[in-house]
Amino acid sequence: MHGTACAQITKHDLRKYNKARARYEQVKYDEAEKILRPLSKKYPKSAMIWNLLAQVQMNNYYKKTEADKLFSFSTSNISISGSDGPTKASDSLAGALVRILNEMKPSKIYFKNAAATWREATLKCEDAELPSMLLRTFFLDTDHDSTPGQASIKEFNLGENAFQKQNYTEAIQHYQKAVDLDSTFYKARLYMGDAYYGKKDYVFASRYFREAVRIHPNLQEPRKYLVDALYHMQAFKEAENEAVDALLVYPDVGMFLKLEEVARAENKHFQRHWMERVVFPNTVGDQPLNEKGDRDWMEYINGFSLIEKYCDKDGIIVQKNDLTKTHYAEVFSWEYMLKKTPSDKFVFARKMQQAGFLDCYVMLSEYHFDFNAQYQHFAKQNKERLKSYVELLMSL
Repeated sequence: MHGTACAQITKHDLRKYNKARARYEQVKYDEAEKILRPLSKKYPKSAMIWNLLAQVQMNNYYKKTEADKLFSFSTSNISISGSDGPTKASDSLAGALVRILNEMKPSKIYFKNAAATWREATLKCEDAELPSMLLRTFFLDTDHDSTPGQASIKEFNLGENAFQKQNYTEAIQHYQKAVDLDSTFYKARLYMGDAYYGKKDYVFASRYFREAVRIHPNLQEPRKYLVDALYHMQAFKEAENEAVDALLVYPDVGMFLKLEEVARAENKHFQRHWMERVVFPNTVGDQPLNEKGDRDWMEYINGFSLIEKYCDKDGIIVQKNDLTKTHYAEVFSWEYMLKKTPSDKFVFARKMQQAGFLDCYVMLSEYHFDFNAQYQHFAKQNKERLKSYVELLMSL
């Protein structure tokens, strides 16, 4: 069972949750967050709570960035006392001060704390879908449209207006004009697919989602939409394949959930066998979640301490060593933990180790944003093994 079903929220706390949702809808984001934070600590497996908290934080962040316009600095605001005139040294000092002041903006500080919350959510909750998506969106989705021309943007905006009114046919016409004016306009293709999806024309929707994937293969959004369109076309095997390909790009929680849904439609069963982590990966320092003094996960940290000196900053092992054959600190840390502890809570991990898939289990099923660089490196080198691993999960 997932998320909220595991949490068994009391009626009293459910009322608190509903109060937080009401505060969110009233745009009282700070009040909503104040209610939700203790609930997330009390019910760390509740996707319902984590997802609402992430929604509140995202909107609060955007609200605070608007307020930041009153808290903006440039070198023209800065005067270096004692300078007789502009010099390289004074310019450099002013520039450094500007960077420090801008990093102190309320929204910057708030965002850093919010991102830490999203990282915690995906550490503790299997179905923390929105926190997973926000980490990807803010930190990894760096591909963007080339700057479209004004005429193309105008048509795109007209399409957006029509789409918001659910005038999908009109929206498609404008999106198509935008694409005709600029063939590289990614969003116009993506949203044209969305407009066809709104019309329930899933064949054409899938066509434009595929085009969007072709333009930006490293983005997850068009892949999600493509899986949805194929699902509605009852092209379940194709949807399954696309979902697996999407996971190779980024193991988004939402895509795991879609794969479960597709598998059910194929009369299959997919479970990634995720288990809660007690500590953040890729570090031996700040471990605020290790409050229980969990001995097993302390061995994980001990393993990382041993391998860290052979790794680059991302945890990819780049120096020869006698500790392991793997190239990844995350995999070695699990190897070390399984070796050092007889704990029966790692039954599935041990089973995958015996089957030769421990690295796939660690990297995919137990994926966490903090070792994304390791995952990306691993996925490029092991695409077929990862696909075989997913097939194995569906056969268990």
